Amino acid sequence: MGTRVPAIATDVVVEARLEEIEADPYPLYRRMRRETPIAWVPETERLWITPYELCREAGDNDQAFGPTQDVFHLVYGDPNVMSLMGAEHRESRAPLDVRFRPRAVTGYVDSILRETTVRHLEAIRERGAADANTELLEPIALRSIGDVMGFGDVDNETLSRWFNALGEYLVDRGGNQEITARGEEIKDEIRDYMAGRLEQIRRREDETTLTMIFTHGMPAGEVRSIEEVIGNVGLMIVGGFQEPAHGTANALYGLLGRPEQAAAVAAEPAKLAMQAEQEGLRWIAPFNMTEKLTTEDVELGGLLVPAGTEIALCLGSANRDETVFEDPDTYDLFRERTRAHVSFGYGEHLCVGHYVARQLGRVCIEEIFSRLPNLRLDPDREPVVHGWAVRGAKRLPVLWDA
Repeated sequence: MGTRVPAIATDVVVEARLEEIEADPYPLYRRMRRETPIAWVPETERLWITPYELCREAGDNDQAFGPTQDVFHLVYGDPNVMSLMGAEHRESRAPLDVRFRPRAVTGYVDSILRETTVRHLEAIRERGAADANTELLEPIALRSIGDVMGFGDVDNETLSRWFNALGEYLVDRGGNQEITARGEEIKDEIRDYMAGRLEQIRRREDETTLTMIFTHGMPAGEVRSIEEVIGNVGLMIVGGFQEPAHGTANALYGLLGRPEQAAAVAAEPAKLAMQAEQEGLRWIAPFNMTEKLTTEDVELGGLLVPAGTEIALCLGSANRDETVFEDPDTYDLFRERTRAHVSFGYGEHLCVGHYVARQLGRVCIEEIFSRLPNLRLDPDREPVVHGWAVRGAKRLPVLWDA
């Protein structure tokens, strides 16, 4: 018998317009899982992997499916944890882990996450209406995660400007000169900010993430250079603010679309808040795909993926795989396998802030349903859900009984 030669994965092509993917990628995900689970999508210049099990197989194979580098080098700077592997990755990630380990997060859930959430809720409580994402969840994430990171002296407006410029830069990937220029200007602004903080950081007066990035593993009195840390600081800003805000906005959107489930959370917020957050993360993954680059020829799903292939592990598709999740396109608070979602990625590049993101989401949902009675979608203003690489409820108008 002859040796079987697998077909080349990149020869399987699926055409799709980026505008349609950004508006709603889920119909394409469903069709691809059914007909072409692995296919090259020219508009995105990526080989898409869409089923749950194939995403997991590739995501857990760090040796063959390594990190893509060009876009992370461009947007964040070099080095950064997303573009490193092995010992270099572990060394670069260690300072980020200090404040985001479960034990550390437990120590500031109430003093930072809950206190910030309650303060923002009380400030709008009498209004009876708000955009839950832009006027509540994004400011809460900016302030609480910003304080944990070490940006306590940076106002929300500045943090939002940094986050949005770098996030737009990441999605655009250097295609638009104005977006690129704005992203580079923001990185220079962040460099200037860190230069002004260096002497304080050198004294190690706190254990914020910013201090750890500069000093972890260094001799007393010494710090890393700004260029050594700028990549991880930029990554921390985009990832740290994106998932907590949009993950919870997506959960609220799903809950409020099913009033009987929202009522269940309102009746027992402490009991059901985490489940609501987890289902929101599954239903609409804030980072709908994660990028990889094959380091060698590798077979996946019966196809040969050549070395050097840019990969999109479609987390949003994996989270709605009908072979894993029953009725996957429906938000269901009481879903049994919700925690099997893969919204935080795989392998050594699993999101460093996954625990704090879930805890902040839990606290937000718990306090929102405890303090805003009869919370509901605003019938006169439509929610806006958009994005492929980064997806979420960008606008979420809600009402409550003030």
